[in-house]
Order: sequence, then structure tokens, then C-alpha cells
Amino acid sequence: MDSNPTERGAKPRTNRNYQQRGNNQSHRVVRKVPPRAASDRQNIYITSKTDFKAQHKRCEDLLNSGAKEIYLHCMGYSITRGLNLALRLIQNSDGALKYAINTSTIQLVDELHPLCDEDDITFRQRNNSALHIKIFNSSLFDIVVPKLPAQPVLPAPDYGQSQSKPKPRKQQQQQQQQKKIQK
Repeated sequence: MDSNPTERGAKPRTNRNYQQRGNNQSHRVVRKVPPRAASDRQNIYITSKTDFKAQHKRCEDLLNSGAKEIYLHCMGYSITRGLNLALRLIQNSDGALKYAINTSTIQLVDELHPLCDEDDITFRQRNNSALHIKIFNSSLFDIVVPKLPAQPVLPAPDYGQSQSKPKPRKQQQQQQQQKKIQK
């Protein structure tokens, strides 16, 4: 059976719990979409609504298509899901992938819609913890070897005319020592 293990973490808050606590609620809370970076294929936003296997397949497809690195972004309740996904990708890569994790706090904005028409819409800011996981390829096959500068062309040795050219002092000393040893 190839089912996903249960994920542990805090349960997400729902607006229904707030409305049931007090009957004197005068506003309905509408949570706005959190800010996201510019859309590109390397940033993957992990949510608790998307299927875990689909997110895993998307990450694997990106890494197999030649992407050197991907970023997993998750907030609040989906942090455990993002960690599970990152660790599963690392485990299945046989050491070819590595990861780096950063934490942050993101400010979210909620709209408070009045239940009666007399009041105006108000805004509320709240903080939420976020996790950013960088998964990158650490394969030895992807090492880029820099090109060496062009070597100067050396003249071909001329064995017949080498006696007419003066030899460096070090070579003359070595030849004299060899002659002494031979005698």
C-alpha cells in the first residue's frame, strides 16, 4: 500500500469557530491571498489543499527537466507538508540533491466585512510563520570546469643548432656536474 503517512501539525483555523464563540460578531473575516514572488517555474507554493503526490511529481519533473534548483514556500499549517516533501525528494535522490532552509514571518491582511450595511470594510494585519526550502542539485556531473587561457605556441626544438645558442647558467652547471660524475 503506497499511501502517504499522516502529517502532524496544528489544525488550521476556520472562520466558523470564531462565529460560534460569540453571537455578537459584527464582521465576517475574509482572508486575502498571501503575497507571492514573480511567477516562475522554480518557485513552488505548498498548500494543504493540493494533493501531496501531485506536488511531489511536479517537483521531480522540474528537477529532472534540468532545473538546478527549486524553492518550496510554505506557511502555517503547510510547513509540515513542505518539510515532508523536501525530505522525500532528498531521500529519493540518492544523495544527488541537497537543501537549505530559511524561516521568516509574513504579514497577512484580512478584510473584515460588516454583517450590516452601516459599517465600512476594515482591514486587519496579522503575522504568520513561513518556511522557504531551497533544493539544489549537488551532482558531480554538473561541475563546470573553467576554460584555461590559451597556451603560447612554443618553437619546435632544433637539435642540430642548439650548440650555437647560449644555454642558461643552471643548465650549464648541471651538465658540468654530470661530466664530473661520469669521469
